[in-house]
Amino acid sequence: MSWQRLIQIVVELVICAIHPIPGQFTFRWTTIHSDGEKVTSEDVPIDLLLSLPMFLRLYLICRVMLLHSKLFTDASSRSIGALNRINFNTRFVLKTLMTICPGTVLLVFMLSLWIIASWTLRACER
Repeated sequence: MSWQRLIQIVVELVICAIHPIPGQFTFRWTTIHSDGEKVTSEDVPIDLLLSLPMFLRLYLICRVMLLHSKLFTDASSRSIGALNRINFNTRFVLKTLMTICPGTVLLVFMLSLWIIASWTLRACER
């Protein structure tokens, strides 16, 4: 096992270990405004800090797309790919999907980004 693969496994374990703690735990968040005079402090739940890094798990969606793709599971595609030395990775599957149905891929990508951005903005403003 190479060092690169070992580091990748450790990073995946760390990302999957991030999880909000059950219960109502808070910490004090102090903000100094730009004028330097007004200082505000709020109690912020720890769930907020742990929920934002949980979006790093979205790489699992790309892995599922790769493993359930027709290109990856079809025997004829695999044999042609092996003869031409094509590496079936997530990038190749996404490029193929963009060629076959670009509108659907862009729509799903944009909607996903809008939902994630709106949730993140709501969580940060809370």
